[in-house]
Amino acid sequence: MPWLPPQVIALALLAAAPATPPQGPGDDCLACHGALAVKKIVHPPVKNGLCVACHEPADEHSHRFVMRQEDKRLCTQCHAGRSNEAVLHNPVVQGLCLACHDPHQSDNLARLRKPVKDTCTTCHPSKRLEDAHAATKHGALDPEQNPKVCVACHDPHQSPYAKRLKADPPMEVCLTCHDKPLQSPTGPLLNMKAWLDQHPETWMRHGPVREGQCQLCHNPHGTDNLRMLRAPFPRDFYAPLEAPEETYALCMGCHDRRLLQERYLKDKAGPHREVEWTEREEGKRLTREGITGFRNGDENLHWRHVNKPDKGRTCRACHDFHASNNPKHIRETTKFGNWEFKLNYRKTETGGGCSPGCHVERHYDRVTKQENPR
Repeated sequence: MPWLPPQVIALALLAAAPATPPQGPGDDCLACHGALAVKKIVHPPVKNGLCVACHEPADEHSHRFVMRQEDKRLCTQCHAGRSNEAVLHNPVVQGLCLACHDPHQSDNLARLRKPVKDTCTTCHPSKRLEDAHAATKHGALDPEQNPKVCVACHDPHQSPYAKRLKADPPMEVCLTCHDKPLQSPTGPLLNMKAWLDQHPETWMRHGPVREGQCQLCHNPHGTDNLRMLRAPFPRDFYAPLEAPEETYALCMGCHDRRLLQERYLKDKAGPHREVEWTEREEGKRLTREGITGFRNGDENLHWRHVNKPDKGRTCRACHDFHASNNPKHIRETTKFGNWEFKLNYRKTETGGGCSPGCHVERHYDRVTKQENPR
């Protein structure tokens, strides 16, 4: 038989096709359109030859078909309940299901036309750029570590929660992965769920953790800062204090910078008063009232610890940012290089004291200034 161009063979097959269009179910469509059912994930109607569930003959005699319905009404015949929550994805609102999904087959999750991350960043390119340029990347956005990437945290169709998160508060989403020890390029990560389970009382937890708002301190898409923090914070035990809003930009987003800048902070309301948290109007962030209970007489001991040109103790030296069994989130132990030692902190009505490995036992009191050994 002589060689014929593919176009000639196709025309001959078309001419030989029966006048009555295939009706299904069965394999009559797939006999010619079998290439629509060879990838990893095939739409069940395609796999079962139920083409007429979506397509119908344009007339009784020609082999020509039209869609039974237009837009999302066709998809919602089977895929109902994808648009009844408070926060909807714009393509869902506009009925653009096929912008993301292939109606026949795909090698990607949920029959997406492209892999998940490529699908999402087609419309959200800033998130790809954010991740690509970040010095500290979130492992959850690496398809090799997490094939679901974006949709592990966000529902692609709808959610009752802001940003279409899959749970609320956002910490519940974070803990679906941070419920075990994890490794990062900068070292091991704590099993945060287990740690929080060990510190269930609200007073034990740092404010953002107590509210379940991990994203107030961390950017889940990656940043140039340690641990994907939203603002700079020193990595090491010691750090020279420059401007507080530079060295401790993360902490100063909520805490009063006078805690680090001013040596003397007299509490005019009296030394016995517990300092209350208040709300600021801009962003309703919490701030101290320009004073601190950590005073020896009138001397601000935060200033004393931090304001050193070479060995300023960073916040991490004494405080746990997530939770602690001690008042004021004081750590039970702290690490200095490879050495981990106890702080032995105790609080009194008007002060407190500690006897850590870094100095001898010392005390402070807001009423009667204590004289401590050097």
